[in-house]
Amino acid sequence: MRTRWRKVLSDLWKNRARTLVVALAVAMGVYAVGVVLNTRELLLREYAGGMDRARMAAAVVYTMPFDEKLAERIAELPGIESAEGRQPLDTWVYDSNGERRNLLLTAIPDFGAMQVDAILPLAGQAAPGKREVILEWQAFEYLGLEMGDSVIVELEDGTEKELTVVGSAHDPQQMSPDVTGRTTGYITLETLGTLGIDESYTELHLRVSEGADDKAHINAIVDEVEDHLERTGRPVLGRQTITEPYATPFINSIVFILSTFGLIILLLSGFLVINAISALIAQQVPQIGIMKLIGARRGQIMGLYMVTVLVYGLLAIALGLPAAVLTAQALMSRFIEPLLNVMSVSYSIPVGLIALEVAIGLFLPFLAGLVPVLKGTRITTQQALNDVGVASSAQSQGPVERLLAALQRVVSLSRSALLVIRNTLRHKGRLAQTLLVLIFGTALLIAVISVWSSVNATVDSFMRYHRYDVSLELERPYRLTRIEQAALAVPGVVDVEGWSRGSAVRQRPDGSESNGLAVYAVPPETHLMTPEPLAGVWLDEAGPGTIIVNSDVLDDEPDIELGSTVELEIGGRETTWRVAGIVPTESMGPAIYMNLDDYAHTTRTPNQANRVQVVTSQHDGPSQQIMEKTLFKQFQDLGFQVTDSHTTEVIREENELMFVIIVAILVLMALLLAAVGGLGLTTTMSINILERVREIGVLRAVGASNVAVRWIVLAEGMVIGLLSWIVGTLLSYPISILMSRQLGLALINIPLNFHYSLLTAALWFFVLQAVAIVASLGPARGAVRLTVREVLAYE
Repeated sequence: MRTRWRKVLSDLWKNRARTLVVALAVAMGVYAVGVVLNTRELLLREYAGGMDRARMAAAVVYTMPFDEKLAERIAELPGIESAEGRQPLDTWVYDSNGERRNLLLTAIPDFGAMQVDAILPLAGQAAPGKREVILEWQAFEYLGLEMGDSVIVELEDGTEKELTVVGSAHDPQQMSPDVTGRTTGYITLETLGTLGIDESYTELHLRVSEGADDKAHINAIVDEVEDHLERTGRPVLGRQTITEPYATPFINSIVFILSTFGLIILLLSGFLVINAISALIAQQVPQIGIMKLIGARRGQIMGLYMVTVLVYGLLAIALGLPAAVLTAQALMSRFIEPLLNVMSVSYSIPVGLIALEVAIGLFLPFLAGLVPVLKGTRITTQQALNDVGVASSAQSQGPVERLLAALQRVVSLSRSALLVIRNTLRHKGRLAQTLLVLIFGTALLIAVISVWSSVNATVDSFMRYHRYDVSLELERPYRLTRIEQAALAVPGVVDVEGWSRGSAVRQRPDGSESNGLAVYAVPPETHLMTPEPLAGVWLDEAGPGTIIVNSDVLDDEPDIELGSTVELEIGGRETTWRVAGIVPTESMGPAIYMNLDDYAHTTRTPNQANRVQVVTSQHDGPSQQIMEKTLFKQFQDLGFQVTDSHTTEVIREENELMFVIIVAILVLMALLLAAVGGLGLTTTMSINILERVREIGVLRAVGASNVAVRWIVLAEGMVIGLLSWIVGTLLSYPISILMSRQLGLALINIPLNFHYSLLTAALWFFVLQAVAIVASLGPARGAVRLTVREVLAYE
C-alpha cells in the first residue's frame, strides 16, 4: 500500500473517536433522508395500490329503494364507467369484553364482480351465503371474533339476529375502527331480507369514465343521473361527491413533514462534516507543509483528504441505510397501516431508491468537505511549517474583541470568565455553524411539543360539544319528562338533558341541493354544549328562527356567512333560517345547531327528544363505561328503543388518534435534530481543544489547576448551549404557530388551537446544558491528561 493511503488509514484510526462522531453525524442525515424516501415510497405505493384495487366511487347518490336493473341503466349513461347499488344497515354487537360496538353491514349485489367500491377477499369464503357475513379484517381484533363464530346483531328496533362469520376482507376505504368508532361487515340482499329489511338498495355508487378528480365535472354527471332518477318518479335524497381518498390529508402531511425535516437534518449534518474536516486539517497543517516541501502537489494532498471524507460517507451509509429501511418498515407496519387501514403487499425498497440514498451518503460529506480541504491545502509551505497551533485571531482586534475590552472596563470579569468568552467567540464561522445546528434542533423540538400541546387544546375544544359523560341515542323521539325520569332513577346520575339529532339538506339559490348536514337541537340554556363562537353568538343569545353553523358548513357552502338566510329541508319540510353564529368544527363534518323548541316545531315533535345526555358523579373512562351499560339496560327495560350509545372518553380517544402518526413522526424527526446538535457541539469542542493545545499548556505552565482548565472547557460548551437555547426558544414560537396552523388545515381544515409549551422550553434549557456538559467532558478530560511537557512540545 502506498505511503499516502497508509496515512489516510492512520489518520482515521488515530482519531477514531472523531471518525465515529463524523460518521454518526453523516449517518443521521442518511438515516433521515432514507426514512423519508423509503416511507414515502411504501406509503404512496401501497396506499395507491389498495385504492386502485378498491375502484373508489366518484360519487354516491342517495335515493328511494331500487333494484340492480336501475343501476345497470344508470351505468349506460354518458360519462358513467360503472354504477352499483349498496344498502347500508347500522347494527350493534357486543365484543368479547361485553362492550357494545357499532357494526355497519353493507349489502353488495355481486361479490364476484364488484366494479365500484370493491373489497378484497382475504380468508374464508369470498362471498357470504344466507345469514352469513364477511367482516373487514380489522373487525376481528376490534370485536374479539374468529372465523366461524356466530355474532348476534341488534337492529334499530331492538330485534336481534344471528349471523355466521364466514370470511374476512380488506376494504381500504375504511379507516381504523379505533378512529371511526365502528367496524364493517358485508352481506347479500338475501341476508338483508332475513333481517327484516327490504331486499333493495338505497345508495347508488358511481364511477366516472374520466375527470375523477374534477369536482365540477363529477357534479355535472351526477346532475344528469339525478335528472334521470327524477324522470322515473324516484326522488333524490342527497349526494356525496368524492374527489380524493379519505386519507389523502394524512398522507400529504406525513410526506411533507418527513421531507422538510429530512432536508433540514441532511443540511445540518453537512456542517458537522465541515467542522470535522476543518479539525483534521488544522491538526495537520505542519504535515501539509512537509508534504509540500518534499514535492507533493496540491491535487495529491486534496485527494488524501477527500478519500478520508468518502470513508466517512461509506461508514455513514453502513450505519444509516439499514436503520432507515427498518424504521420505514416499522412506521408502516406499526403506525400507518393500522390507522389508515393500508394492507401492504410488499415492504421491498426499489434498488433505484437505495442507489439514490447511497449517492446522498457519499455526495453530502464530499460536498461538505470540499470547502475546508480547498482552504486548508491553499496554505503555503512557509506558513504551514511556522504554524504553532494557536488561532491567529487570538491577537486580532476585531469588533468582538473591542466589545469585550469595553465590557471588561465597565464590568469586572474574572480572567477565567473572560477567557471563556474569548474562546467561545474565537472562531465565529465555526461557532455560527454549531449554533445553527443547535438552534434549529432547539426550535423544532420545542415547536413539535407545542404542536402536541395544540392538539390537546384542540381536542379540548372539540370536547366543549360533549360536556357530559354518557350519551344514548333513541330510535325515535320520546317525551322529555320520561327521558329525564328514566335517567335520574339510575344511581350516580347527577344531571340529564334531552337533545335531538336529525339531518337537513340546504336548498341553494340556484336550485341545487347540498350534501346532507347533521342537525343538533339542544336547549338554548344548555351547559353540556358550550363552543366558543368564531363569529356571532351561541344559541343562548340567538333568537327564534336562527341557526348556528360550524366551519365545515362554510367550507362546503362558501356563500353562507353571518346573517345569511338559509333554506333547509328538515323532515320533508322546507323552512327558512337566519345564521346567527359560526362555531369551530368538532371534526365530525358539517353540522347545524338550533334551538330544541324550534326543531321540535319544525319536525312536529313538541317536548320530545331522541338523545339523552347524562352527567354522572364520576368522569373517568372505566366509570363511564359501567354507567353506559347501566343506562342502556335501564332504558331498554323501560321500553325505550336505544339505537346507539357512547362515552366522552371514547370520543376524546378517537379524536386524539387522528394525530398520533403525525405527532410521532414529528417527535422522531425532532429527536434526530437534537442528536445532530449534540454531535455538532461535541465536534466543535474537540476542534477547539485541538487548536488550543499549546495555549492550554501555557495555562498549565503558569499554575492553572486541572479543575480550572476543565472548568474553562465546560463553561465554553455551556455558553454555546445557552446562546442556542435563547435564540432557538425565540425562534420556536413563530415555528410553533406555523406548524400548528398547517397541521390543522391539512387534517381537519382549520388551524389547531395554538398552545405554546413554556414548560418544554424551560425543561429544554436544562437538557441542553446537560448535553453541553456531556459534549464537553471528553475534550475537557483530554485537555487535562496531557503533561505540560507534552503540551508545549505539541505540533
